[in-house]
Amino acid sequence: MLREQPLRHNKILFFIFALLIGFLSDIYLKTSADNWIHDAAVIHQARTTWPHVGIVALDSNIPLYVGRKQALPLYAKATERLVAAGAKAVFLDARVFKGMERNMPYASCIQLDGQVRWSEPSCSIAKNNQCTLGVSDKGNAPLRMNEQAFSQFSIAPYLNPEEQDFLLYDWDAVMMMRPEGINASDRLVTKASPIARWVDLSLDHAAYRLANSVDSVKTKNSLSNILNDEVCDGGYPCRRVRLSKPLFSLSNNTERLILPLSVLASCDENIAMTMAAQLKDKAVILQLTTPTESTDIIVTAMTTAFSGDKLMTPGPQFIADEVETLLNQDHPRSPSQIIKYSLFTLIALLTVLAGAYLSQVILWLSGVFLLTLLLLLCFLNPLVQLWPVTASFLIFIVGACLTTGAHLLIGFRHGKLISNYMPYQIRDLLLSLPAGLSFNNHRCDAVILMSDLAGYTTVTGLLKEPSHVMNLMNDYLSETSIVLQDKYEGWLEAYVGDLVCYYWPYSDNDNKAQAEDDLGNALDKVILNKSEAYHHILSGALELAALQKNFFSHLSERYAGKISHEVLEKISQIINAGVGISSGSVVMGNLGPDNKGKGVKKFGILGDPLNLAARIEGLTRFFNTEIIITEELVLDALQAGFRVRRLGSMAVKGRIAPAVIFALGYADDLRFDEAVLEQWELWIQSVEQHKEAKDCPEVFQQDQASMLAWLERGLLSEQGIWLLDQK
Repeated sequence: MLREQPLRHNKILFFIFALLIGFLSDIYLKTSADNWIHDAAVIHQARTTWPHVGIVALDSNIPLYVGRKQALPLYAKATERLVAAGAKAVFLDARVFKGMERNMPYASCIQLDGQVRWSEPSCSIAKNNQCTLGVSDKGNAPLRMNEQAFSQFSIAPYLNPEEQDFLLYDWDAVMMMRPEGINASDRLVTKASPIARWVDLSLDHAAYRLANSVDSVKTKNSLSNILNDEVCDGGYPCRRVRLSKPLFSLSNNTERLILPLSVLASCDENIAMTMAAQLKDKAVILQLTTPTESTDIIVTAMTTAFSGDKLMTPGPQFIADEVETLLNQDHPRSPSQIIKYSLFTLIALLTVLAGAYLSQVILWLSGVFLLTLLLLLCFLNPLVQLWPVTASFLIFIVGACLTTGAHLLIGFRHGKLISNYMPYQIRDLLLSLPAGLSFNNHRCDAVILMSDLAGYTTVTGLLKEPSHVMNLMNDYLSETSIVLQDKYEGWLEAYVGDLVCYYWPYSDNDNKAQAEDDLGNALDKVILNKSEAYHHILSGALELAALQKNFFSHLSERYAGKISHEVLEKISQIINAGVGISSGSVVMGNLGPDNKGKGVKKFGILGDPLNLAARIEGLTRFFNTEIIITEELVLDALQAGFRVRRLGSMAVKGRIAPAVIFALGYADDLRFDEAVLEQWELWIQSVEQHKEAKDCPEVFQQDQASMLAWLERGLLSEQGIWLLDQK
């Protein structure tokens, strides 16, 4: 659907500006502006397997009376068995104190019946025969483990790092500690938001340590692919993490293993090793809480995304997703710069072109299509999910608003032009029509006024300079005929050189011939009734004649210094104006070519009243009057307090039917004195009856001369009708 008025200017500028906005928003906001959709897309493509990671969690088979500190030897035993079964690395995701309460029982293992085998503190008899508690077997080093297990073990940073490591591991273990230490960071990195979305790529982080222990080559390759890496808060390197749906129970499913600590720390080594074998070649995260506890949970995209399950993620499971993201290199990523910037360019180009040449409906529907397409790209692509939705749509919005705004400005200009060149009545009428309805060939009643300048051709010859003629006409129309529009609600038909034509369509309730259709109903809303229209045109004509007379009488003063005094004197003696008014049925509608929207149309009227008004206006040259009206307006003129003088029944040139015409004036005009009018009527009756003419009033010598000349030419019929052959 093409625009009727396409945008022809500023398209390149709009394209560049929209594209620049997209580039800047992408550079400065990156993916943060799209978290609202990217989170939902990532959740839609959530991770379903942990091929490289498993979790060991506290479970309900370990009695509640076993405290967290007391359970540390169980984690040490589970670590030894996991490493012996082939686990690549073990990370204890817990912040513990190095300083332990040595003189208390520690759980050594879990028996098959679910009972705890304790490492009890020793008891020695004091001198007073009382028992003095000694250090239990596990009290000196609750996390003591063999050398092989210790070499692959790491733990989160301690709560009291200033204490000595032997308090947890014993002296011989400390001597075996790796140069870089066994602490691995479990920090969460964020970026302008507290929501956890990122893998910390720092080399001291547990995610890197665990991934590197599983497959150092994959980890190195992953870290070398920095295309989608960013810098998070605190200056940490990071990239998006692919999350899995949180689990809140133990899982023996090989897709995602969360195994019970009670079995891996069983007193029966065979049972423990059978389960530990499931974690062969995997990195293992030890969880110091049960899967259902809420002491170590994280707000992630799983929590906040509008399409998610509103679940918070346990910390160890987030680390597991980080490790898998590094090893699988399946992190959500953005399209390449070439694709992204090509997309920006294409959107900017198509938006500006659509805004310039297509309708508003198509333009904004294309915006909906664009947004839908971008959302589908985010949701349906398993890896490239971070499409620049906001930046792309911002390009569309900027381009669409610029082109729409340009069209609005053009529309305002067109509206201003229309208001300057189309009468407001016609504008309101056409705008009130139902959609798709054209105003053609509608018959209605109207009263017509025409005014023409006498001596115009001579005046133009005297002025010679076209600009002087144009200035004179514009000044004349501004000070005279404008009153018909502003004060008397006249509808302008045309300015043709020195001629001006106004009309007043009216509704006549007694005229049943008027069509009752959509056009008629629309017209009835904006037109006057008959009496109002008659009063407006009669009053307007009289005021117009007074304004014309005043304008002509002050030409010398107005144009002194602009036009020579001699020329002005001649013009003042020549120039004059007449007004003709008639009434009747006209056809209203569009005038002009109808060739599929091409060509220029004009809204106007056609009909006999226009021709008659033009002819009787010309008769003002032959009578001592400025205004001539037809018979049907006489009664309204008299009711309004005006005076009329009958001029006779005239069959004007080009019209067979005669019309009785009258001069119109004010009661205080000497030409309309009652005695003068009576004397005139006697004179004209004698002429029309072919009798000896009475005395004609002195004031109408011009009228007498004109009619006697016509009489001499034989233009008066036996019926007293003047058959005029002049325009």
